[in-house]
Amino acid sequence: MKPLRVLSLRHQLGLAAGLAALAMSGLVLAHPQPWAWELALTRQVQGWMWLHTPLQVISWPGNDVLRQGLLMLLVCSLLARHGWRREARTLAVAGSGAFLLNLGLKALVARTRPAADAVQLYVTANGWSFPSGHVMFYTAFYGGLGGFACWKLPPGSRRTVILSLCAILVGLVGLSRIFLGAHWLLDVVAGYGFGLAWLLAVGAPLWQADGLASPAAHTTPSAAPRQVEHHR
Repeated sequence: MKPLRVLSLRHQLGLAAGLAALAMSGLVLAHPQPWAWELALTRQVQGWMWLHTPLQVISWPGNDVLRQGLLMLLVCSLLARHGWRREARTLAVAGSGAFLLNLGLKALVARTRPAADAVQLYVTANGWSFPSGHVMFYTAFYGGLGGFACWKLPPGSRRTVILSLCAILVGLVGLSRIFLGAHWLLDVVAGYGFGLAWLLAVGAPLWQADGLASPAAHTTPSAAPRQVEHHR
């Protein structure tokens, strides 16, 4: 009998994130109305008016499906153009898959969004609330882009800028959705959980150690010398 394989840390994290998000889904299905502490938290966060403009900027890339798609296409096209074709395909799967998965989860849970008689609505958000589509997409796509930059790009200003931008987008998008009155806290936390689980399930090519500073390994042998020369 073959011994059971021990799950890698990546799979353990993905499984834990997914199970936690599923548990929150069950909690919301059993109690679809916002909990008192969710309402209290939203009202407290909305008191920080100095965050209004920065958090609107954070949410802007995900406010429209067309905008999301164009940004994803731009990033993936740039990666493919510079030789990172496998990583570009993986990012496209991570982003588009998170979007489609979110649609299915929202239809299944069918939680209503915050209402104007409960909190301040700074944006007009349509559809169901749980889980947050912004958070899921940002975690899967921009989180994946950050993982790519961390593991595949050499140290330097380019990597620092990409990592910083991705960290800001992923780290603050949840707060922005609560502040703007688009989601409750459980919507946001579950969005992080589902987004992370999906990214860890499909995103391995973004951080696999198959060449750090150059995408030359992704090219044909005849093109490799030219590609290496390009990245010196």
